[in-house]
Amino acid sequence: MTTCCTCHSKWTWKETFFTMFTIRKAVSCPTCGNEQYVTRRSRNNLSLIPSIVALFWLPLIAFGLPFSLILSIEVFISILTLLSLPFFYEVTDQDEPMW
Repeated sequence: MTTCCTCHSKWTWKETFFTMFTIRKAVSCPTCGNEQYVTRRSRNNLSLIPSIVALFWLPLIAFGLPFSLILSIEVFISILTLLSLPFFYEVTDQDEPMW
């Protein structure tokens, strides 16, 4: 789980999950209130992991599975992916450029 760089407190899954959907560049630590920034590595992972879900369409279509089964598998995989994203969320006390 995410750990604050200032107070070293661990965020809960729920705090991390809802923090992931903020539009602001900096997020506040739920314990100490200091601003934290998402790390470059974490931003890359959070953008790459959901796109992997799209790759599951190809083999399922290639095997000729019915569309309703493909859709239910994709919904299940999407929900699992969404619920696992907080484990890849990391913060730092300094804003890092993307490159």
